[in-house]
Amino acid sequence: MASGKFKSAALVVQCRLSSTRLPQKALKMLGSKECVCWTLDAMKKVKASRYFLACDYDSKSALEPLAKKCAWEIFAGERDDVLDRFCSLINKELSDCDLIVRATGDNPFLFWEAAQDSIKDFEENHFDADYFTYSGLPHGCGVELFKISSILKAQKLTDSPYDKEHVGPALYLHPEHFKCVFKEAPQKYRAPELRTTIDTFADFKRAERLLDFLGGDNESGPFSSEKILSALKNPFLQKTILLVPSVKAGHGTGHLRRALSLAMKTGAFVYIPPEPSLKECDSLLKEALQKGLKRFQIVDSLMGGWDLVALDLFRSTKEEIQAFSKIGPLCSIDDGGDFCQAADYLLDVIPSMPRNSLEPKANLNNPALIDLPKNRRAAYPERIKKALVCVSGETKKDLSSLAAKALKGLGLEVDEVTSEKPVQNLRERLAEYDLLLTHYGFTAFEGLAAACAVLLLSTSGLHKKLSEKYGFVCLDKKDLTAKKLEPYLNNPSLLENKKLKALFLSNEKGLESDDIQKKDFPALLEELSFGEKFSCPICGPQKDSCDKIIARTKRHSFRRCQKCGGLYLSFSTDSRVQYEADYFGSEYKAQYGKSYLEDFDSIKAQGLRRIKNIFSAAHFGQKASGRLLDIGCAYGPFLQAAKESGFEPYGSDISKSALDYVKNQLGFSCVLSSFADFDAKKEFGFEAFDVVTMWYVIEHCRDLKNLLRKVNGLLKKGGVFAFSTPSGQGVSGRFNKQSFFEQSPRDHYTIWEPSKTAAILRLFGFKVVKMVSTGIHPERIKLFKNISKKPFIFKALSLFCRMFALGDTFEVYCEKVEDAR
Repeated sequence: MASGKFKSAALVVQCRLSSTRLPQKALKMLGSKECVCWTLDAMKKVKASRYFLACDYDSKSALEPLAKKCAWEIFAGERDDVLDRFCSLINKELSDCDLIVRATGDNPFLFWEAAQDSIKDFEENHFDADYFTYSGLPHGCGVELFKISSILKAQKLTDSPYDKEHVGPALYLHPEHFKCVFKEAPQKYRAPELRTTIDTFADFKRAERLLDFLGGDNESGPFSSEKILSALKNPFLQKTILLVPSVKAGHGTGHLRRALSLAMKTGAFVYIPPEPSLKECDSLLKEALQKGLKRFQIVDSLMGGWDLVALDLFRSTKEEIQAFSKIGPLCSIDDGGDFCQAADYLLDVIPSMPRNSLEPKANLNNPALIDLPKNRRAAYPERIKKALVCVSGETKKDLSSLAAKALKGLGLEVDEVTSEKPVQNLRERLAEYDLLLTHYGFTAFEGLAAACAVLLLSTSGLHKKLSEKYGFVCLDKKDLTAKKLEPYLNNPSLLENKKLKALFLSNEKGLESDDIQKKDFPALLEELSFGEKFSCPICGPQKDSCDKIIARTKRHSFRRCQKCGGLYLSFSTDSRVQYEADYFGSEYKAQYGKSYLEDFDSIKAQGLRRIKNIFSAAHFGQKASGRLLDIGCAYGPFLQAAKESGFEPYGSDISKSALDYVKNQLGFSCVLSSFADFDAKKEFGFEAFDVVTMWYVIEHCRDLKNLLRKVNGLLKKGGVFAFSTPSGQGVSGRFNKQSFFEQSPRDHYTIWEPSKTAAILRLFGFKVVKMVSTGIHPERIKLFKNISKKPFIFKALSLFCRMFALGDTFEVYCEKVEDAR
């Protein structure tokens, strides 16, 4: 390590106002001051001899007053060639400095203490480096340091537009010229999974929420890194959720009430479009603001960057689905629209009619998520004396008036909820009444939970069917007569809904659990906000349409690409799998009954069989002398089989413990690397192989397009690419479809099908020579689940499954016929 002392440091905050994702973001008011001012104030705490805000010419007039207010100098230069802007600043203003500390103006929560520590670390331990930064800080909290002499040198050496736009890459992307140090930050600053930068509108809303959580303008700031990290432990400050309720006349108030309640519990944001037609909208917003909703949580812009967009629109339209899917992963709640299947996740809370049998069911159906009242009657009413009529948000006024008039005519005390006379906190007032007369929806379930007698009015054919399906008594408009009503008023037990009683008992027991089915609503939203959305791994996202959903499970959704026809995981709430020693130990044992090493010999025997198929697919004859690369080689059983068959074997994997075994026990050359980062020339001294194999690896790849191109580039022409993978057209995929998708491992991003495989591989210069159906399990056909007890029939069915490629896994052997396009 080299040490030294810089003569003087200049602190430079880079800023422009022409961002395409969030224009003018530096000028947006974050609390009582502009975003860029938070950055300038934080960085002013770092010791330096000069402080410059470096902007482009077009931004100078707007930023100069702010720079002066924060006691910073300002310098203007080129907009897109930021490297030139820095070098011009150096040449004109910083001749006495030898170090630049660079930050960006869209990071209002910079760790100024980490910046100060990094200067000290650079001087004491890495003075011979050209570039230095701490890695592992939250995204948006760090700075870069580079020697002035080095950045001037870099300008002369590069003509890359990327280098010129981002400055740092002009150094660290050219290790042949510059020594660059990415040092793991001290533990007190580390949190690489977190984000505080402002790139999108959703980022800005998170910054508002974080500032409010930290104390807002009551704090003098800048905030300490300890305080920021402590605040970010709140999961709802880590992810941004946009709730989109229906605020249309005729859709009722339940959607908006649910969204506002969730926003107050979670800190999520609520989208209210300009001029909503729901009359009760203003009063409900006012009530929520009085209860603690922050005004900045109300959003009227559809700009993007959200971690989750939760639609509660009653019946979403095609245009709504298309618009909202552009700004974040889409969860649609209780959606009766014809286009809801395009959403990434479907959640049914209010019990509904079964969906079209040809369409996938909702990811989750859980009535226990209904927010029930805390105030409840001591007992179910024996007589009806006081009634509440609540149908104003859903249908014509005359139905509400007619119902109220009919009840009053029978001598009851009647209150009527209308748009002109809304009732604040209605849910908690229901227990004051013996009878609730309403339509099918939230209020009906809330009334049941409050132990009221509930009588429903039919406002549509669908609502009547739903009411009767779930145990409610439902009357038509013509039934609002003394003759029809009196029996229920005299004997309220006729209205008691025993069918749904268990629902409320389960809700009272508490829903917190690791099981997604047992989470409460805020916890479920949190989990969904940490989910990931995926495009087709081969074709990428579609511009003007979305791929069709094929299956849904509680944690996953699957789509079929409309271009290549491939099946892929499109949404998942699961965290990424880490392929460490335990993956090949206890996890493997849990699935197969023995550890990977205990299974070594049987896996090697499979490898020897596969080698024969490779011989038949290539021009080797029955003996091989070529180079073979096994990607995802694990503990090396296939490498051992290849060696015994005459190949020169090489391997790669991302598990260190597995590769230690391959190197030290088997003696084969292998590299610890993801395939995306694998460089055969650098690791092995050559870059062409005769065979490349991937046994149960290809389905784990998130970027299949680049993987297949890279495999093609590693193979000699005429070489063999062989892989195995689960089959979406096997017995399980065909005859137990829902179970197949439910059991699909969380780290499988593609589901290959034999009928689609050749066409997909042809796109990348491969010709399929042979496919072998494996994983033959006729007993997984429901009709034959006990067939294993009848050996002859079992053997015949196994042969049938093999002949018609009904194995639950299959192997593909293909030849490289041309370079990938």
